[in-house]
Amino acid sequence: MTELTRRRLLGAAAATGAAAAASQLLPPNVQKALAAEAPKRSSLHDIEHVVFLMQENRSFDHYFGTMKGVAGFDDPDAIKLPNGNSVFYQPDSVNPKGYLLPFHLDTRASSAQAIPSTSHAWSVQHQAWNNGKMDNWLPAHRAADKANGPYVMGYYTREDIPFQYALAESFTVGDHYHCSVFGPTWPNRMYWMTGTIDPDGTGGGPIISNVVPKGGYTWTTYAERLQKAGISWKVYQTIDNYGCNMLENFHNFQQSKPGEPLFDRGLTYGHPNDFEEDARNDRLPTVSWIICTSYESEHPDYIPAAGADFVARKIEAIASNPRVWRKTAFVLNYDENDGLFDHVVPPTPPAGTPHEFVGGLPIGGGYRVPLVIVSPWTAGGWVATETFDHTSCLRFVEKLTGVEEPNISDWRRKTFGDLTSAFRFRSPRPYPPRLPDTRRKLQEAQYEVANLPAPTLPGADQTPPKQEPGTRPHIP
Repeated sequence: MTELTRRRLLGAAAATGAAAAASQLLPPNVQKALAAEAPKRSSLHDIEHVVFLMQENRSFDHYFGTMKGVAGFDDPDAIKLPNGNSVFYQPDSVNPKGYLLPFHLDTRASSAQAIPSTSHAWSVQHQAWNNGKMDNWLPAHRAADKANGPYVMGYYTREDIPFQYALAESFTVGDHYHCSVFGPTWPNRMYWMTGTIDPDGTGGGPIISNVVPKGGYTWTTYAERLQKAGISWKVYQTIDNYGCNMLENFHNFQQSKPGEPLFDRGLTYGHPNDFEEDARNDRLPTVSWIICTSYESEHPDYIPAAGADFVARKIEAIASNPRVWRKTAFVLNYDENDGLFDHVVPPTPPAGTPHEFVGGLPIGGGYRVPLVIVSPWTAGGWVATETFDHTSCLRFVEKLTGVEEPNISDWRRKTFGDLTSAFRFRSPRPYPPRLPDTRRKLQEAQYEVANLPAPTLPGADQTPPKQEPGTRPHIP
C-alpha cells in the first residue's frame, strides 16, 4: 500500500465519523482576516482593488447542481421539455430509456477528475439550446463527438470538488450568472475584458470562435479606457497563459513596445508568484485580471483540483495582508460551460435587438457558469440570485471608477446586473469557515487520474440527481 493510498483510506474513514474531520481550516491568513472585527459601516467606496480571475469551461449544474440552497437539481422553477418531461430528462435516442439524466462523475471510483472536453462551438451551443426548448443536448453533442458526447450530462459533488464547494459556501455564490455567448472561450473573454464581440463588424469582428484577423482587432478595450482615465490596472500572466489574454489580439497592444503602458501592463509575461507578491506587499492596482495557466485552468481534461490550488494561493495572498484584505474584492468566474449541461434557460434578446445577433442567431446570454465573490463584504455563505453575465464585471468597475464601457449593449444593461447586489456592506463577518487543504487534494486527484479506471457512462439504469437538503440565505 502506497503512502497516498493509506492516507486516502484514512481520510475516508475519518469522514464517516465526522464531516469536519475531512477538512482543514482555511489557510491561516484567510482565517485571521475573516475573524477580524467587522467595520460598523462600509460602502462600495471602501473597495480599492478588484481582482478578476476567470477559469475555464464548467457549467453551474456540473459543479454546483447538488449544492444545497441554490437553483440546482431540485429547482422548482425548472422548465418542462416539449415532450412533457423535466428538462433534466434530456432526449437521447441512443440510450435504451430514450433519455439521459445528469449522472455523477465519481472521482473516488474513477479518473473522472480528468473528463474529456466536449464541443462548445457556436453552432453546437445553439443546437443544444434549440431556440429555448433546451431539448437537444445529446443529439447536438453526439453528432459533434460520438464517443464523448454523453459526458455533457456529468456532474460533481462536494466530495469530488471540496474546495470549490467550501469556497462557495463560505462566501457568496451567484446561481444566475451566465456566460455571455453561446460559444467558446475567446468570445466570452472578449465580453469580460471589452464588453463586446463586435457583432456589427466594425473592428474586425464579429468573433464567434477562437480566431483573430491579421492585424488584430481594433475596437477599444476597457484596459485602454482605464489607462486614459489614469486608473491603475494590470494583467497577471505567465508565458503559459493558455491563449486566454484577449488583449494580445488587439492591434494597439500588438503595436505597443516595452516601456509603454499597454505592453508593460497588458502583455508582459511575469513570474507565477507576481500576483501573490504584489498582494502581500500592498502593490495591487485598482483592477487586476489574472490569466490562468493551462494545467490550472480547470478546462477539461485538466483537473479541478489543480484549479482549486491555483485559486487558493491567490486568495491566501490577499488575506496575508490585513490592509489589502479590507479593501479588496476577488471575483472568480468561468468563461463558458464547455459543452456541459445546465438546466436554466439563458436570457436571450428579442429578434431585431441591436448589437445582439450574428448570422440571425442570438449571441447570448449563454448558459450558467459558476461565480464566487470573495471579500469581507460577501462572507457568510449567501446566494446572489440576480441575473448576471460577464459584462457585469465591467459594470462593477464602472461603479467603482466612473469609467464607462460604451461597448456594452443597452439590452445587456437592462438584462444583467452589475454585481453590487451581491455585497452586504452592513453585515458582520462570520467566524472562519472550513476549507480543505488544496495541496493534499491535488495530490490525491493526480493519483486518481493516473490509477483509476475511466468513468462508466450510464445505460438504462439511471437515477435522477438529488440536491442536498437545506437552505441558504439569499440576496434577491
